[in-house]
Amino acid sequence: MDQSELSVRGYDRLAKVYRGLEFCLFGNSLYRARVALVDQLPVTGRALVLGDGTGQVLQQLCLTQPNCQITTVDQSEQMLRRQRRRVERVGASDRVMFVQTDARTFPVPTDKYDLLVAAFILDCFTESELADCLPRFLAGLRPQGMFYFVDFVWPKTRWRRRQAAAYQWLMHRFFRWQTGLPNRRLVDLECVLAGQNLVTLHSADRLHPMTSCRILKVGWDSGMSD
Repeated sequence: MDQSELSVRGYDRLAKVYRGLEFCLFGNSLYRARVALVDQLPVTGRALVLGDGTGQVLQQLCLTQPNCQITTVDQSEQMLRRQRRRVERVGASDRVMFVQTDARTFPVPTDKYDLLVAAFILDCFTESELADCLPRFLAGLRPQGMFYFVDFVWPKTRWRRRQAAAYQWLMHRFFRWQTGLPNRRLVDLECVLAGQNLVTLHSADRLHPMTSCRILKVGWDSGMSD
């Protein structure tokens, strides 16, 4: 079984219990991080959502962006089924296209989307994969497009970093066992983001010491952080 097939089967198995596992470790913190700034996004025409798992961000996006055409990409059929149910629940099926494939290999059309959403997916990438994939994802945005970023980040204080290291070790070990995840440690996503042409417009970094939710804008010369 190759890496891709192992990963798909793993996430298909986890789809039913994913929310419960997440709650055991973090309570509602990860859900709050996912949707913290969705209602602060400007009116969006087209959005690309990558690896949204059970579809929590996707559902909120459907509610807050009633005219948005959305493409959601996930490698797991079972995860996409859960996304589809959430979309159907809010009556937005006609506006969402579901694509089953690995985000790493998804051919992102250049200059097509107003919004890119990546919630707790970039932490699954290796440093070399991020160097290749993130610029390609961002190239799919139109000028002044928005990047909705939600993920794990390293806390700033030493004792919080030690706590985070323990959580990261546990999570990466579990997902390596279940899905073949190659990562053994979280890539420094702060450094990765700093290397892109992005400016933070809004941020929600205090929901949990290990998480960050941000709205970033591409190709902007000045901005402000909340």
